[in-house]
Amino acid sequence: MKPFFYLLFLIQFQNCKSDTVSISTILSNKEIKVENTIQDNYLINSIDKIAIGKKIEEENKIKQLKTTLKNTFEREVMRPYKWDIFVEKNDTLLQFYNYKDFIINHMKFKSYYIKIDYEDGNYESILLVNESLNTEYNSMIVYEELKAELNHSRNAQIIGDKVQIIFKSPRPSENLVFQVKDGMFLDYFDSPIVDKKWGDKKILNGNEFFEYELKGNTNNHLKNGYWIEVKYSFEYGKSVIQDGSYINGLRNGEWNFSPEGPVDMIKKFDKGRFISKSYP
Repeated sequence: MKPFFYLLFLIQFQNCKSDTVSISTILSNKEIKVENTIQDNYLINSIDKIAIGKKIEEENKIKQLKTTLKNTFEREVMRPYKWDIFVEKNDTLLQFYNYKDFIINHMKFKSYYIKIDYEDGNYESILLVNESLNTEYNSMIVYEELKAELNHSRNAQIIGDKVQIIFKSPRPSENLVFQVKDGMFLDYFDSPIVDKKWGDKKILNGNEFFEYELKGNTNNHLKNGYWIEVKYSFEYGKSVIQDGSYINGLRNGEWNFSPEGPVDMIKKFDKGRFISKSYP
């Protein structure tokens, strides 16, 4: 009988050992899954002087970066605090330098350090760009610092796939939130219905409009369907009425631009990519 009990004990021990290995494997798999869901959280609130690289000297590259910078500012609805960057006398003062890469939502973004030296102050900023995409959503200003008679600053809080822009300025300005998705910075909203109006009022064709407006619906926090927006435009040098459709946060189809009431310009987009411009 003793050999029989001894054999039975060995079989039970092996089964227990096998169960232990299985449980350990399951726990190990769970740990791996948890690690894969961890997101990077950090604050961009200063310039890393050591990371400032070579100055951009190539004219075509400078022209491209100026266009990208202007598109980035235009997406923010309100007239940028530093709107006069693109005034002719200041345009030549813009300097671009290579800067370090940033990781947001597992995506690497190229960045550029920008500065302007004024007689009575200086301006610095950081521009993030996904240079593999040709859309108006491929870039974002994540840092600004103006030290002059009136100071202005912008910081960015990165939380997972979200970028919150935080302003500190003499002029009231609402903080912005963007979602990084497919390498693009998309406007992010908590509400399924957006109807926001602020700024000065004006009358166009008998209708009352505010200086800035956002009106439309969202799906999964992104703009979808038909939207009416009153936003600052560098092309017109003022706020203009813009209306058209979004698909998952991207402008799509024909967009009307109406500075004084009637449609003055039509821009055509294909899922965020600019196609053409025409005048009716």
